[in-house]
Amino acid sequence: MNAHSLLRLLGAAAAVVVTAAITAGPAGAATPLPTPGTPVATQVTQTSITITWAASAGPVKDYTIQVIDGPLVPWYDLAHNATTSFTHTGLTPDKVYEYRIIANAQPNSGYTTSSPSGYIAVTTAPLPDAVPPTKPATPIAYSVSTIAATINTNGSTDNNRVAGYWVQRQVNGVWTDWATNNIGTVYLYNLTPSTTYTVVVVAFDPNGNRSVRSDPVTFTTRAVQPAPTCRSSIISYGTQFNVTVTVENMTASTVLQNWTVTFTLPTAETLGGAFNATVTRAGDQATATPAFYIATINPGGAATFGFGVTAPAGSPPPSRFVLNGTVPCTTA
Repeated sequence: MNAHSLLRLLGAAAAVVVTAAITAGPAGAATPLPTPGTPVATQVTQTSITITWAASAGPVKDYTIQVIDGPLVPWYDLAHNATTSFTHTGLTPDKVYEYRIIANAQPNSGYTTSSPSGYIAVTTAPLPDAVPPTKPATPIAYSVSTIAATINTNGSTDNNRVAGYWVQRQVNGVWTDWATNNIGTVYLYNLTPSTTYTVVVVAFDPNGNRSVRSDPVTFTTRAVQPAPTCRSSIISYGTQFNVTVTVENMTASTVLQNWTVTFTLPTAETLGGAFNATVTRAGDQATATPAFYIATINPGGAATFGFGVTAPAGSPPPSRFVLNGTVPCTTA
């Protein structure tokens, strides 16, 4: 029986259903193609980048290559390619390009486009240059714990750009690369407690030219403590108190989890905004519960939270800060 006969028998109401069935085709949603592999750079020059990726399984028509080629630029379609290799040409030397891949399905295959692959960031090769960066400023060591420290420097310049910094230490009397970053802040890990370290900083440019070494900085890691500790700091601005509390875990192996800090807050005072914690009160007692991302502090780590308080003139600041109900906080 053809569609017209069905329409006459079933009437106008059924016609809508039958027509929809005829035009819609087979029931069921299309299936996305499997995600292609994250692209890999196989050749990089000053003006071109070649990438390859693992194929998506299924009825693939072609691939969409997407790129980000500048700050605040969103992903956009660069090209469509039937193979799993693509060369991007006409590029700017010493510039970062990011790529990801989307698989497109054959028409009427029952499949739709895949999710985007993971992305790769690739920097084109720089133009020739033999001029090294200038000497960095004397570094500063801070956030020193039992097992980690942060080294900061600045002041180095280059005729092109400073691409990053190496922190060096002496090994058997020879200055040796230790840790690096593409900005003037370098993180040192796996240090030994109660140990003195002397380091210097070397700047480098995209061509690998290196500056002379900075002047050295010396620091000593913290000693291991038997239990976690805390300290509070309060700054007064008229009728406002700004409170900062730092919880440190300088133990050898104890993981501090789900900790709280309690304190006394006069009933006439009002809690203001807080950062990195939720602060609640019951009468003149208050409790700070850390945000989930600092609720666990591993050995050698620390976490800081703070909040504001509005107080009547002459009212005392918050006091008697205690970690986990047993460890009094010192005053910074």
